[in-house]
Amino acid sequence: MKYKIAYLIILFTYLVKAQNNYYLGVEELFNLGIEHSTQLKASHIKNSISIEKEALTKIEQLPSISFTATNGYVGKASIYDKNFSFAEHPDIPDWKQNYGLELKQTIYQGGKIKNNIKSASISRQISELSLEKDVSDIKLILINNYLELFRLYKQKDVLLKNIEEAKKRLNNIKNLKKEGIVTNNDVLRSQIDVSNYELSLKETQDNIIIISQQLDIVLGIEEKNIIVPDTLFLEKKIFVENEDYYVQQGYEKYPELRISDYNIEKAKVDEKIAKSKYLPNLFLSAGNNLVRPLPNTSPVQDLYINSWGINLGLSYEISSWFDHRHTLNEAKYNINLQENLKKQTRENIRMKVKSAYIKNKEAMDRIEVLTKTIQQAKENYRITNNKYFNQLSILTDLLDASAVQLNAELQLTTAKANFIYTYYLLLQASGNL
Repeated sequence: MKYKIAYLIILFTYLVKAQNNYYLGVEELFNLGIEHSTQLKASHIKNSISIEKEALTKIEQLPSISFTATNGYVGKASIYDKNFSFAEHPDIPDWKQNYGLELKQTIYQGGKIKNNIKSASISRQISELSLEKDVSDIKLILINNYLELFRLYKQKDVLLKNIEEAKKRLNNIKNLKKEGIVTNNDVLRSQIDVSNYELSLKETQDNIIIISQQLDIVLGIEEKNIIVPDTLFLEKKIFVENEDYYVQQGYEKYPELRISDYNIEKAKVDEKIAKSKYLPNLFLSAGNNLVRPLPNTSPVQDLYINSWGINLGLSYEISSWFDHRHTLNEAKYNINLQENLKKQTRENIRMKVKSAYIKNKEAMDRIEVLTKTIQQAKENYRITNNKYFNQLSILTDLLDASAVQLNAELQLTTAKANFIYTYYLLLQASGNL
């Protein structure tokens, strides 16, 4: 079994050497992640669509211009008397033509055009804030994977150190066995302990490769790269403000809350658009027509006539008093709904900030406790190790002391990673990521 494990470790080492180590800092992590994120590309496309929609609504302010042209053959007409007996074929032109140019400008439409433009502008701003939120979400996902990778590297270092210590302990126990001081059972248990450490190391190394490949794909770099995080990242000094500071920041900067403000504003604009349907439409039109043959003449004359005119028109939809009141009521209810959603968002911000703040403080306290625990675990292992080789304790006590020391070191790494992650979670919840 131990030869198989040793072979697997050697094989892994060879594969890692065959691959490239890619040293990645947090700033580059964010830059590559944002640049290559398919989710953000979709958000950029949505934002571009909202910009085009806003531009399209602005065109409604401009006059509409239309040109028509018809050219056709006129079939020979037949005239019949009262008894439907054929009388004659009148002499009329064989061809008819009509060319028209019309310009129409809306003067007043109850504020509908102006409010449509404003609604489209608000939608564009909402799209931009959604993009900002997506960037923040992507950063949080990236930092979570980055910290997991960092934790695995630290775990790998701890396991390698413990494997080395376990092998030394095994050799010492073998020497005691030769002297007849300990039984073969102690040798076997020590070999199992080394094998378990090596299996944990193999699993950790596999997880490093898996997460590296996942990040390679997301970041748009070669998949054979094994990502190596910044070794000083977990030791970075971070100053955490008080809880109320982050709550207030969330109220001011969190994208979803700002989106709620825009949604309320948009709902009020939609109400104005609904009200505009109760108002008359006023428009100005001008046109020119060139027609052949002359209309309304008898007999028809094969000549062109050109005419033009300017008109001021007014239209009012009487049925709007019956049809659009439901649309107006819907718009009013939507304002109430958006205001309610804003209150929910404020509550969620407060809960998210408080939760992240408590977890961050918990991780910080845990780091302090585990730092002392490691010192105690090391001292306990040293004492138990001396006792065992002086025949003052049993192997189980020594292996337990070793396990406690290993567990404390791994927990400290996890606590440091959690402290960094909850800090970024705090930044995200307060709109600062």
